[in-house]
Amino acid sequence: MIALLGSLLGFGTSFLPQLLNVFKERQDHKNKMEEIKLRGELAAQGVELQLKVIDAQAEIEETKGLYNYANPTGGFAAGLAASVRPVITYMFFALFIATKVVMMMEIMADDQPWTVGIDLLWDQETAGLMSAILAFWFGQRSIAKFAGVKK
Repeated sequence: MIALLGSLLGFGTSFLPQLLNVFKERQDHKNKMEEIKLRGELAAQGVELQLKVIDAQAEIEETKGLYNYANPTGGFAAGLAASVRPVITYMFFALFIATKVVMMMEIMADDQPWTVGIDLLWDQETAGLMSAILAFWFGQRSIAKFAGVKK
C-alpha cells in the first residue's frame, strides 16, 4: 500500500512543477499586460505634455513675431515704422503753423494790431491742443522711464 501511495504521490507531484509554471506564466502575462497598459498611459501623457510644450512654444514664437513686427530693429523698414507718428506730428504741426501764419497775415492786412492777432491765434482750443500734444510726447517718455520700459 505504501508502494501504491508512493507511486501515486510521485505521479501526482510530477505535475506540480508544470502546474506551478502555468500559474507563473499567468502572473507574468498579467504583469506584462499591466506594464503595457502603464506604458500606453505614460505615452499618452507624454504626447499630451509634448502638445502642451508645442503650444507654449508656438505662443512664444507668435508673441516674438508680434513684438518684432511692432518693434522692428535696423534697416529702412524699421526707420520708416518708427517715424510714422513723428512724421505725422511734424506734418500737422507744420499745417497748424501755416494756418496760424496765414491768420496773422490776414489780421495784419486788415491793419489790426498784432496784439489782436495773438488773442485770436492763441485761444482756449489751441492751448488745449498744444497741451495734449506735449503731454502725449513727453508724458509718454516720463511714464516709460518711471515704469522701467525701454524704447
